Amino acid sequence: MKGGRALIRSGLRRIADRIAPTLNDAIGNFFAEMTYVPGGWYELEGWNDVGIARAQEKHWPVIVRSLEGPGPLGISHLPWDTSRELRHAHNVMMSYGYVLARAAHKRDRLTMLDWGGSLGHYNLYTKALLPEVEVEYHCYELPSLCRAGKRVQPEVSFFDNEKDLAPSGYDLVISSSSLHYVKDWRAQVPKLAALTRDYLYVARLQCIRIASTYLTLHRVYREGYQQFLSWCINRDEFVNCVRDCGLELIREFVFTEPWCVRGAPEKPESRGFLFCRRAPDK
Repeated sequence: MKGGRALIRSGLRRIADRIAPTLNDAIGNFFAEMTYVPGGWYELEGWNDVGIARAQEKHWPVIVRSLEGPGPLGISHLPWDTSRELRHAHNVMMSYGYVLARAAHKRDRLTMLDWGGSLGHYNLYTKALLPEVEVEYHCYELPSLCRAGKRVQPEVSFFDNEKDLAPSGYDLVISSSSLHYVKDWRAQVPKLAALTRDYLYVARLQCIRIASTYLTLHRVYREGYQQFLSWCINRDEFVNCVRDCGLELIREFVFTEPWCVRGAPEKPESRGFLFCRRAPDK
């Protein structure tokens, strides 16, 4: 009898293992906020919508409070996330702490550009993670987000024109969840590389590993957010594009489990990449 029950349990587990992925995919596709776009890029208001800047500015005090004290740093800048114990956000934060440590090694002062940095929340993260090092923080963004950023952080240098960025570059350049929203991301990579004196950190990039880069439409409709076009970028294509600019990959990060994009050839995942202008000392 016991042997028969064991066989039944084993058989049920095998059936469940086969059904579960299909069922999860069906549920994921049904609730997916992102849809595969087989055609080319078209114009949307996207991040230019002033409602986004208003929502982020309203949410700013929540971020500031969440960074106080010795609690977990699982904090998101998204207006609908109010916890400081978000595990995926904690992963992002600790990964950034590693990047900061590498970039600030043997330095008392660090110049940094946050390209596509919203209101400059990474400036707050930097102070929380590495208060011992003076960081000269600069942020490039769209005009509406720059205006809001200047109100909440008047000490930060905000730029909405890339021509105004320092031609000599920055010790550390970061681009977090921003490059895949650029119409011609391949042309943007050399610009970021040219601004990088030492380290380039591309975080929370929507990546795929097998399929070719494809376009998606992301419908959010929460807290002032609307619709966005974004790329799911082939990982090898991206890394090779950066390497062609004279930078070497020295660390890769993974932030989330793959998620569903309705109709897409492959599930994307959020990954990060730290590149260096020169190979680190052995």
